[in-house]
Amino acid sequence: MLFISKLNMITLPLLGNVDLGGSILFIFFLCLLAVVCFEFVNGFHDTANAVATVIYTKALKPQIAVPWSGFWNFMGVNVGGVAVAMGILKLVPLNEVMALPVQIGACLVLAVLLTSIVWNLSTWYLGIPCSSSHTMIGAMIGGSLAFTHFYPGSVNWEKAKILGCHYSCRRYLVLVQLSCF
Repeated sequence: MLFISKLNMITLPLLGNVDLGGSILFIFFLCLLAVVCFEFVNGFHDTANAVATVIYTKALKPQIAVPWSGFWNFMGVNVGGVAVAMGILKLVPLNEVMALPVQIGACLVLAVLLTSIVWNLSTWYLGIPCSSSHTMIGAMIGGSLAFTHFYPGSVNWEKAKILGCHYSCRRYLVLVQLSCF
């Protein structure tokens, strides 16, 4: 209990003193759990997409293909950096989000993460190949649209076009946006 009582008032960069008491502390921990769950789902979802062809064509055995894919995904992040993540982050109107109350911003993050998890699990279960990055983009656009209904700001549509929604994935992004809305 001592740890939780010390979390009630915390100083965050750019936000200053924030009261994390009551329901916001619960939402904060839900967000942390949702991040871990999304990363877990993202891992097996994208690995399945990456190794399906080499396993189906018998170019590699599953016992070799799955660790091989995991190794190169790990190397991609460590060598290639976080350019994709930063590109996706630029979709969100950060100035407007930072001006929101912490409770609203946390709910936006939670809505985006839960929508992405549900969409990834649904496409995985149905065997539909879908990118987790595009799922996150769609969820962020949908969440931004829902929250701009109540708060000022908008989606960075130019960045959304650059991030590359070619025609074949646009219909899926629309469905993800609607499910987050």
